[in-house]
Amino acid sequence: MKLHPRASSGLFSLQSLLKSGFSPTLTSIDRFLRYLYRRQKFNCILHFYSQLDSKQIDINHRIYSIVSWAFLNLNRYEDAEKFINTQISKASIFPRTHMLDSLINGFSVARDDPNKALSILRDCLRSHGAFPSSLTFCSLIYRFVAKGEMDKAIEVLEMMTNKKVNYPFDNFVCSAVISGFCKIGKPELALGFFETAVDSGALEPNIVTYTTLVNALCQLGKVDEVRDLVRKLEDEGVEFDCVFYSNWIHGYLKGGALMDALMQDREMVEKGISRDAVSYSILIDGLSKEGNIEKAFGLLGKMMKEGTEPNLITFTAIMRGLCKKGKPEEAFALFERVLRMGIEVDEFVYATLIDGMCRKGNLNLAFSMLGDMEERGIKPSVLTYNTVINGLCRAGRVSEADEISKGVMGDVVTYSTLLDGYIKEENVDAVLEIRRRFVEAEIPMDLVMCNILLKAFLLVGAYGEADVLYRAMPEMDLTPDAVTYSTLIEGYCKTGQIEEALEMFDELRKSSVSSAVCYNRIIGALCEKGMLETAMDVLIELWEKGLDLDIRISRTLLHSIYGSEGEKGILDLVYRLEHLNSDVCLGMFNDAILLLCKKGCFEAVIEVYMIMRRKGLTVTFPSTILIALVDNLRALDAYSLVVNDEESGLPFMDVVNYTIIVDDLCKEGYLIKALDLCSFAKQRGVTLNIITYNALINGLCQQGCLVEALRLFDSLENPSEVTYGILIDSLCKEGLFLDAEKFLDRMVSKGLVPNIVIYNSMIDGYCKLGRTEEAMRILSRKMIGRVTPDAFTVSSLIKGYSKRGDMEEALRVFTEFKGNNISADFLGFLSLIKGFCTKGRMEEARSVLREMLVAECVVKLINRVDAELVDSESIRDFLVELCEQGRVPQAVKILDEISSAFYPSGKNSSARQKLQFLKCVSVEEVEKEDYVHDFHSLHTTVSSLCSSGKLKQANEFVMSVLSCMPR
Repeated sequence: MKLHPRASSGLFSLQSLLKSGFSPTLTSIDRFLRYLYRRQKFNCILHFYSQLDSKQIDINHRIYSIVSWAFLNLNRYEDAEKFINTQISKASIFPRTHMLDSLINGFSVARDDPNKALSILRDCLRSHGAFPSSLTFCSLIYRFVAKGEMDKAIEVLEMMTNKKVNYPFDNFVCSAVISGFCKIGKPELALGFFETAVDSGALEPNIVTYTTLVNALCQLGKVDEVRDLVRKLEDEGVEFDCVFYSNWIHGYLKGGALMDALMQDREMVEKGISRDAVSYSILIDGLSKEGNIEKAFGLLGKMMKEGTEPNLITFTAIMRGLCKKGKPEEAFALFERVLRMGIEVDEFVYATLIDGMCRKGNLNLAFSMLGDMEERGIKPSVLTYNTVINGLCRAGRVSEADEISKGVMGDVVTYSTLLDGYIKEENVDAVLEIRRRFVEAEIPMDLVMCNILLKAFLLVGAYGEADVLYRAMPEMDLTPDAVTYSTLIEGYCKTGQIEEALEMFDELRKSSVSSAVCYNRIIGALCEKGMLETAMDVLIELWEKGLDLDIRISRTLLHSIYGSEGEKGILDLVYRLEHLNSDVCLGMFNDAILLLCKKGCFEAVIEVYMIMRRKGLTVTFPSTILIALVDNLRALDAYSLVVNDEESGLPFMDVVNYTIIVDDLCKEGYLIKALDLCSFAKQRGVTLNIITYNALINGLCQQGCLVEALRLFDSLENPSEVTYGILIDSLCKEGLFLDAEKFLDRMVSKGLVPNIVIYNSMIDGYCKLGRTEEAMRILSRKMIGRVTPDAFTVSSLIKGYSKRGDMEEALRVFTEFKGNNISADFLGFLSLIKGFCTKGRMEEARSVLREMLVAECVVKLINRVDAELVDSESIRDFLVELCEQGRVPQAVKILDEISSAFYPSGKNSSARQKLQFLKCVSVEEVEKEDYVHDFHSLHTTVSSLCSSGKLKQANEFVMSVLSCMPR
């Protein structure tokens, strides 16, 4: 049939043909439409079909098919769907599989509407009796996976595998589903899907599937289980590739296990698997995040040396690491290098650098980079602007960040950042404004924003709105987390609303959330309210749940209990905790011991210790207990605590702990116990040191057991300077100066350097006996050139010459040493003045007194007296006035009173040293209480000690005072 020329262009009219007498058959119509289809005259086909339809001409299934394909080729998918659904009943074998493929893929891909495609697929299975190909099913699954709509992806997969269709799915589909579940944060579903697919026999996984499985295991924190999987696959002969190892390594790095990641990388290389750009980038990123930039650069160099070209992701990882380490300038230099290499940069690189500059506080450069970014044609998205806004907020420039946000289509991060910034500033009006803008923007709320809003409501006192928002979280598909509960509990606790805080705490307990922060905060709040019983209940529950107790809260609770109930309350708490797991309450038990030691509750200390022993717990600071006991003159208790515990003694008892007790036993006169303790320590394998032996030798000397002290000294291999000093001082006090000098010479011959204290012991000993020549010999022959004399040396010589009445020599010593900038001390000045007064040389006494009253050491001592006598006039001014009036004897009387206050006997300078051995009344206490030798002062002190039950200390105090009095 010869067609009119217009017919070939589709501009003819079927009506005109019919009028001209032409009567087409179905065969001719079918042939004509197929001709138009081959010529791709799809619009002509549709126009011609519309005329056929208007004339109600019957057509066959091939014509329906051609018309359907015309719609599809013109991408008129809605019309194609409507046509197929309308005409489907007119042809039993219509539509065909590949037509359905085109229709479904058209909606899924071209229209980006996989939901419509799924609707058509449902109709096909339900009504049409025809199915698209398995490839279409798979394509639709991929589309839903890409969109994160895993429920619909699984629905398509179930359609694909049901008995009606029964298409098999391959490893690529399985891998896509596993990856999809991982992307939406549900790796447990990914793992379950894999196991179900394998158990059903529908899947024989390959290396691609196993690679995605590794992702799921790593996301679940089961990185170590991958090793078991690898062993199993190796036994099955599966060969691994770089992608598999890269995913495994990435899992280790995400968990912060850098060393494990590096070990797996080395294992991969040893198996002959070469790294690619991705595996290198993963390692470099992991090293950069850990702050190991040097190794990251080293790996980059190795990568390039091996011929593997680094990409933008590689360089960005290093830039991010440099910025994190506070080196944005170096990151910027690397960025310029990347530009010179001709690598096209993206927005993420700029966002990384801008964030680094903001963290460093270089906001001007950050804004400059923002401008450079726009010049390069990279349009900043909300990601970059959020980085700038966050940097400004961190720098305290929240209002500037707010202004920038007004020109940006912000997201939930934008408003969260601004809201958090204004909350920190406690700017209530700004908080309300940001909240209003967020509501108007109609942005879906995430959990972070919800938590920040809760904090904002609590800040402005809108507790009702906070509660409404919390109750509405399920409607927003949000599940409260630890931050949610801690925010609400903290907010209520700060305002003292303990009932509301406890109500929220109960909500936490009913949920699956476990938060040590919330438990600790509630315990602290209960302590503040004095609700100690409830606080202890919460504490026990915290430990039963395996949560950690904050050390500050632990100590707060202990102090609160002690303040309320004393040591009995502490013991009651310890008894309640006795049934719990041993390790959890170790810290609190040790803190309880520390507190009780400070409060002097030593019976309670020992009780807590015994409970710890029964539970097999270790005292963390045994020396704390021991020091507390010996400081309170309870060396015998410390001794019993160590020696009588035959099973193991105090744990961690080292030589220092033993020495503490030995020293105090010696000072308290329990020499036998001290020696027994030394034997006990040796039996325990503890090697005693020279400090221990020094304590024993000193104790023996103090008790007059000089012979025993010398025997112990002879048994020592390497005595120290202190050892010699103790013996020399004791020999001098016993008048055995020749023996003392022999020890001094022996000490020097062994290479030990005597200190000034040792020389002063000898000089002072000679001077007390009036043997000033020997004292001067020690000074000139043995001391000069080795150590520098001090004020005590000068004063001892002055007192020695003054005692002999040789004031010329006393004055010579005073003058000579003063010329060398070595002044006498208080007692030296006083001895010189008294000596001149005795000789009647009052002007010289007055001259020395004048010098004394300006000497630094004397002024400090007198000022301390002035400080204690607040309401009286200045003693120093009074003394100066007496000196100017020539009333030296009266001044001497006052100086004697001062001497008796600070030195129990002006005639016996060693009395002060004797008092240092007293634990009940230290030198500082003597100075503070201003003890003088009158009955009232002595009676008050002795009475106070006796009333507190310290009879032993009272007796020692009386004996020490008596020993200081002149005979």
